[in-house]
Amino acid sequence: ANVKPAVVQNRFHDKTQFDKKIRGICDSLGIRYQSFWTLTANRKTLATLDWKAMASGKGLTPQTLMYAFMMTLGHTPLSGTTDPNHMQEDVDIILKIQRGDQILTAEEVNSLRSLLGMHGH
Repeated sequence: ANVKPAVVQNRFHDKTQFDKKIRGICDSLGIRYQSFWTLTANRKTLATLDWKAMASGKGLTPQTLMYAFMMTLGHTPLSGTTDPNHMQEDVDIILKIQRGDQILTAEEVNSLRSLLGMHGH
């Protein structure tokens, strides 16, 4: 291609090994990785007691914790909600991260990776 893509949008789930290779290529080439189907594909994990407990301890929903996780990895999760309350929650977590708030420690990121089954991903 004559024009390098600026963005790759793809589903983020275990059946594609969470796009490990694609995300790595994007990182190395300075291409933004945007995930979609992020919540739906990982619904079981977001419903676990461990995930819910971490979200609650941070004053987040399981869904906004997932978005914080993705953004901490340097990715952009795409929200498909039509619910105004959910949209506001999504915007709130985005703004916190954009202004530099640390939502997750490295240890917590690793815990969430493990809960998702992202071993080595």
